Amino acid sequence: IHSSQMALEIAAKAAVGAPTILGDCPFSQRVQLTLEEKKIAYHTHLIDVSNKPQWFLEVSPEGKVPVVKFDGKWVPDSDVIVGILEEKYPEPSFVTPPQFSSVYGPSI
Repeated sequence: IHSSQMALEIAAKAAVGAPTILGDCPFSQRVQLTLEEKKIAYHTHLIDVSNKPQWFLEVSPEGKVPVVKFDGKWVPDSDVIVGILEEKYPEPSFVTPPQFSSVYGPSI
């Protein structure tokens, strides 16, 4: 957990049977790796997907992880989240160079 007064909040999947450990969701891991590599302060709420807390269902009605709180609004979908992170925190850039975009797509 990385915290500061301006830390982003992320809700990510907890490991099955281990609610204090990050789970095996590649989408949650992608978002956390992006936050780490960009050195963005964040706080993780680990979600037991077999027993989702009520507050989480209120911010993510479909119950999907990850979600990140940007400017007071919870945003789902790792592609959308990483896109917002890339816009708000452009360095280091994780946008695929144009010469490789046909092979890898617009972002890695």
